[in-house]
Amino acid sequence: MSKQTLRNNMKTFFTLYLHFEHKRIVEYTDRKDVITQEHHTEWLIDIWNSQVSKSDKVFHLGDFSFSHKYNEIASVVKRLNGQKFFLKGNHDRSEVLDRLKDEHLIQDWWQYKEIKIQGTTACLFHFPIVSWHKRGYGSFCLHGHCHSSLPQDTGRILDVGIDNFYKLHGEHKLFSEQDVLGFMQGQEVYSVDHHKVIVE
Repeated sequence: MSKQTLRNNMKTFFTLYLHFEHKRIVEYTDRKDVITQEHHTEWLIDIWNSQVSKSDKVFHLGDFSFSHKYNEIASVVKRLNGQKFFLKGNHDRSEVLDRLKDEHLIQDWWQYKEIKIQGTTACLFHFPIVSWHKRGYGSFCLHGHCHSSLPQDTGRILDVGIDNFYKLHGEHKLFSEQDVLGFMQGQEVYSVDHHKVIVE
């Protein structure tokens, strides 16, 4: 298969707050509806790898693991398919993310990142924000942190965490690029501050 064919077949996914090694995350979330704490790690790995191929990209927007032990975290990252890009959450440690990058287990990591999703700017950040770059131009804000507990804004902002996918669709999955685009089609473009609305 040619490199061009691989690029054409490459998919992009978004997720966050998986909370590996968090001993009570099942109790605190709707995951308790479908899984026990004992099987949580293998369940998450199966969900990830059932969607993601080795050539796909995954943006994980923070809170990958409750553990701060590098070897515990690395052992899980090694088992996950795809090219992995991390954003730092409040439970992540910079020194761990640096080492994952240095040892080529992830491609890169950031506090904040802007990418393009089929030509539209998407602002990636662990925390939800009110006024993001180019909001009035129709850009997206992808976040998490709140485990689907916030009321849904009518603007182009989306919690792309695994628990919010369950809230929206009744199953635990990673958000694909198409899932994000489909959701944003029904959302409004408006400004909350002095910036004007200019839809490109």
